[in-house]
Amino acid sequence: MNVPDETFRKEETVDLLLPMLLSLQQIDDKLSAFGQKKKEIPERIQALEHAFEEEKKRLEAHKQRMKEASLKQRQLEKKLQESAEDRKKKQQKLLGVKTNEEYKALLKEIEYAKQADSGMEDEILVLLEEIESLEKALREEERTTRESEGKLQEETRRLEREIVEVDKEHRLLQGERKRVAAELDPAVLDDYEKIRSRRAGQAVVTVHKEVCPGCHMQVPPQTINEVLQTGEIRHCPFCRRILYCELEESA
Repeated sequence: MNVPDETFRKEETVDLLLPMLLSLQQIDDKLSAFGQKKKEIPERIQALEHAFEEEKKRLEAHKQRMKEASLKQRQLEKKLQESAEDRKKKQQKLLGVKTNEEYKALLKEIEYAKQADSGMEDEILVLLEEIESLEKALREEERTTRESEGKLQEETRRLEREIVEVDKEHRLLQGERKRVAAELDPAVLDDYEKIRSRRAGQAVVTVHKEVCPGCHMQVPPQTINEVLQTGEIRHCPFCRRILYCELEESA
């Protein structure tokens, strides 16, 4: 239930009432902004840490690819060596064969082994080139990751200092709000709080060019004149926000 405008007037404070309400609104706006900052800073730190963890995962995946390529290279080299030893034995065996068919079959086995060895040699060369490229890229990624870690630590420290400052300012503003609120008539304060809760935290608005900035509707000139002449509380007839008027705005 809205308290009638007339109940808000107190002769000894009427000239200060609207400025005090405007001041309270400005304090609440700052408190809201600080509250948002207090929420966003930990989220920013968390986002930075997440990005760094993703970077480390990419680095580890890169290391794993190089490890797998190196292992495959060693396996192929071992297999190639075993194949070479096997071919050598078959070459020696050729000297002892007694039939032409056996000789031809052994020659064919040796030829197949040579072809297989040639394929493995080509594969090893490809792997060596890949490993060289991976090693080069890995060194660059390790350097980048070290730099990212340093930047993360620096930015985290900066944001943590910012949290401390925001907390300090927030506490000071809360004290200031308490002081200003204590000077207001309880009925005025209650009406202010109700409007704030219904209007997304905006209870007091400064009229500009006869327009309420809260709902963007035209405020009757008579209402503006009443605020300027009497200093009494007047509400926007459309959104019920408390109107604060300045002489130059109404001119």
